[in-house]
Parts: sequence; C-alpha cells; structure tokens
Amino acid sequence: MTASLRNAVLTALTVLPMARSVPRIPVSVDSTAVPVLRAEPNCAGDPVCTCKVLQGTLTGVNETLLSTDGASYQDSEDENYSAACRLPAACIVSPRNAQEVSTVIKILSQTGTKFAVRSGGHNYNPGFASVDEDGVLISLSSLNSTVLSEDKKTANIGPGSRWQAVYEALIPQGLTVLGGRVGPVGVGGLMLGGGLSYFATQRGLAFDNVKSYEVVLADGSIVTATADNQYLDLYKGLRGGATNFGIVTCYEIYTYPAANFYIDARAYSPNQTTDFLHAIAEYQKEGQLDPLSSIQLLSTGPTILLLYNEPVRQANAFDAFYNLGAYQPIAPAFNGSLLDVMTLTGSRFSTGDVRTYGETFTHKADADLMVELYEIFIEEIANLPSGAAGVWVPNPIAASVATVGKQYGGNLLGLQEVPQAWYEWFITWTDPAQDQTIWNISQSITQRCTDAAKAKDLLLPYLFMNTAGMKQNVLDSFGSENVAFIKAVAAKYDPGQVFQKLQNNGFLIRNL
Repeated sequence: MTASLRNAVLTALTVLPMARSVPRIPVSVDSTAVPVLRAEPNCAGDPVCTCKVLQGTLTGVNETLLSTDGASYQDSEDENYSAACRLPAACIVSPRNAQEVSTVIKILSQTGTKFAVRSGGHNYNPGFASVDEDGVLISLSSLNSTVLSEDKKTANIGPGSRWQAVYEALIPQGLTVLGGRVGPVGVGGLMLGGGLSYFATQRGLAFDNVKSYEVVLADGSIVTATADNQYLDLYKGLRGGATNFGIVTCYEIYTYPAANFYIDARAYSPNQTTDFLHAIAEYQKEGQLDPLSSIQLLSTGPTILLLYNEPVRQANAFDAFYNLGAYQPIAPAFNGSLLDVMTLTGSRFSTGDVRTYGETFTHKADADLMVELYEIFIEEIANLPSGAAGVWVPNPIAASVATVGKQYGGNLLGLQEVPQAWYEWFITWTDPAQDQTIWNISQSITQRCTDAAKAKDLLLPYLFMNTAGMKQNVLDSFGSENVAFIKAVAAKYDPGQVFQKLQNNGFLIRNL
C-alpha cells in the first residue's frame, strides 16, 4: 500500500473510534538475573506492605510502580483499553522474564495478596485485567519478544506483545502466525480466549496453533507444556481453561507463509442493511466454503472488510456482497500484506476516557434471525444515555473452525461443526455515572437476543471468551465434560487455589 493510499484509508476511517498509538516493541528480552527470594515480612494480605516487598525485589526501572509514581504509574494504568477497567492498583509490577514472574507469584502467594494479570489490557470487563487498591496488577508488557526458531517453523512470542509488533517482526521474514485481527490487541488474552484470526476457516483458532506454553504455576515453578510431554493435560487445559492454572509467559506458535491478500473495504448504505445481513448468511452457505476467504465487519451498519489470502483481482467467494449493488469504497480494492490489513482495522480502537463494555452469544447461521437480532439491538441502544453509542459485529464462523480444532489436537470449547455466528457487540460511553445503566442495557440486549435465537431453535451454547461479558458463564458453555477437565487440571496444578482465592476476577472455576 502506498503512503498516499494508506493516508486516504486512515482519513476515510475517521468515522470509527481511533486507536491509541502503539510504539514498535523490541524483539529482545532482558534476561537479568532474578534476586534470591528472601523471607518476607508478615504482610497478611496488606497490599501496601506487599508492594514494598516487590519494590525491594524487582528493582529495574519502572518494574514496580506505586500510585505515588505519578505519570509513569498513570501511563501504565491507562494501558487498559476501556477506561472503566483502569482501576487504581496498590502497585503495578512488570516482570521482565519468567523467573521474575515466578518471584512475583511467590511473594503474592506468601503474603496472601490479591492480584490481577494483564497482557495487552483489551478485556473490557472491570477487574479481569485490573485490580483496585486492595491488590497488585501484574503487567506482562515487558514480556514482549518475538523470536523465530532456527528452522523458522515456530515463533516464541511473549504475552505482553501486541499483534502489530508480532506481525512487524515476522512478515519481513515472509512468515506469520495465527493471531489478532487488530494490531493493538495483546497476545496473552487473545491466545487464552481462543483467538479469531483472518485464517480461522483454514487453520482454526489461534490457540489451536500453539506448539507449547511456558507457564509459571502457583508454586512458582516454571514448566513447558506440550501435547506430548508430562504436562500434556496442562497443554490441553490451556486451550479453553484461561487463567485457572498459572501465568503463561511464552507461546510457541506455528508459523505459516505470509502471502499477500486481496483487500476490499466497502461501506453500503444503511437502507441496504437487511440485504447486507442476508449477504453474510449467503456467504456462510457458499463463499465461506473457500478457506482462503475471510470477512470482518468494521462498525455498526453495513461496513465490511473482504479478505482473500491470495493476490487476486476479485474473489468469487464474495459474490454475495458484489451482488448488493452500489457501495462506497473505503479504499480501492488492492493486494497488500497483513500489515496493510492492520492499518484498516486498527482504527477500531477507542482512546482517552472512552469506556467500553459488551457481551456475546452464538447461534446457527440464519439470515432472518440475523435481521431480527439487529433490530433488537437498534431498539435497545435507542435507550442509551446521551453520549453513548453501540457497535454491532456478528462474526460469521465456518463449520471448519470446529473441525480443524479437532484435527489439531482438540480444544475444550465444545464447538459444534455447523456454520454459526459469534457476536462481539459493544457499547462505548464516557460518563462513569452511566456505568450501571449501560450494564443493564447490555444484559437486556443479550437476554432478548438469546431468547429470539432460542425461539427459532437456533441458539448454540458456546460463548466466545474474547468478547464475553463479566457475568456470562463462559466455562459452563463448553459443556460439563470439558468443565470437569478444567477443574481437574486446576486442582492438580494449583492445589492451594492461589488463582481462585487471590486472583481478582476472570472466567474462573470459582464462579461456576
């Protein structure tokens, strides 16, 4: 993409929320030795005391930030995507390697101090990747390396890296991995939640493509879990079990050739919305059978990104959208790299004091139901308070996503092998006084939409963790057998229930 075209794209997308700029992250890791863990004072859950211990142990620049550290502390707190999730932790620690993560977990466990873990901070559930003054926030932002293996078949990627930086490290090498569709999203949360990429129809979810996990367990031990070593149960558990077992400090992910895309971003008229939603359903019947094709809705209303993982002039897979007639090109269709795609999608991110919350649900592909659900959403957001806005994003998921997941060793999501839609609708606002109103409307949207899908016998139980709300029973949606497995793995690797008793919040088995 030329500079002028890139600028035109960014100008055309100014109607969408813009992203906080993300600096280029170096691909090296500081391997400074970890101080020997000394006997800790009896902090007895006192976060101020615990922070002093951490400050005396992790002594690198900005490794332990107290609320009195001014701008440095504020900048770190503000890394959370939603302003509603920027809670005033007693301190923020940023370990630089797995050994330092181990040290932190030992201190928190010994002192009985509440904590939260944050990778990129994109989760918009307050308290999931944040904690208030009663606890410590573990920021993994310094674990941000992307290192190719010698044979270039895998890449070791830190959970604190952003997908933009990962792609910038790999694509010049002619390679990529299955990762986020938006550059500013962090690696860790996306990988634990499953992770949708632009290659899902062909290669499954992002975590289906993990070769190994480096994990710090509750007792501070550091293990590597693979499908064929003594930690194979932990390896399987991390394909759905989220933060119930430990802290992942490195993902070894299989690489694939980074071919250019056919990229076509287009906006249709609002009066074409019904036909547009029918086109999505038609695409799922026909076009999505071509595994090289992918689509992503860019905002509420009929605005879409058509992607084909080969440099072509047009792709027959998108005939349903070509047949809709007149549209406004966001940019002329072109062939470009995944980095060009990131330019288009990165603009979806909010900045400043914007608060964000949304929920999810899943149903079998059906055009009439999609129209009905959109109408419900429009009715509900008409009740939003002044300054709030809603964004409606149904993700069409091919049956092959479930099939490939099984072929790649299986995961714990309990997906049915049928064409389906996973939703990632959300609401944005700025006034904290409106929080409860927004959450109430959000739950009403979910309830009405799931009731409508159930009435047509099209509702599926699965809830997509990456876009689920704080009160949604994500783990239960995987099915009783998979929940039992997650509980067994947690009991084995965290017998003292550190990640249940001390972790602030999340999709945890303690909430089942």
